[in-house]
Amino acid sequence: MSILKSDLTPALAREIGDTDTSNLYYTSTQLSNAITDGLSQFNVDVPDQQYTISGSGDAAYFSPDPGIEDQRLIVLYSALCLTDGEIQKASRTAYSHSNPAGRTDLSKIPEMLMKQAERIEVKIADTLDSRSRVLVEEELDEGGVELKGKPTEQAEGLGITIIEKTV
Repeated sequence: MSILKSDLTPALAREIGDTDTSNLYYTSTQLSNAITDGLSQFNVDVPDQQYTISGSGDAAYFSPDPGIEDQRLIVLYSALCLTDGEIQKASRTAYSHSNPAGRTDLSKIPEMLMKQAERIEVKIADTLDSRSRVLVEEELDEGGVELKGKPTEQAEGLGITIIEKTV
């Protein structure tokens, strides 16, 4: 069964907090484009597994099908792309203005968005670490070799180690 690009848009919307269906911030096209951008960044950062998007519109699908962890990573990279765009936009309009009705301070928004981007980067790092552990465990399950050392005689104060191979 093919994983459609549109299958990841609800997870992306949840990740960025755009879940109020009566007042959505991003359109489905913007979310879809972010997934394409996130996939590009995923492919750069995870060279051992490359994905492409085939087809277009609602029929666009990933080739090959990404697993659960890779889907999560693509969503996180996509959220990071959206957040980076928001940082750029907020930086252009960051200002503090005093008026008779009070003070309007938009200068802290880029900083808060950068903290959000850092939070997403931590999630990406944690998921990549988990993914790496799973790959190593899979390799060990496929006939991995454990090396054990056993010290023997002393030569000039140093122990000599004989390596035994076990499966």
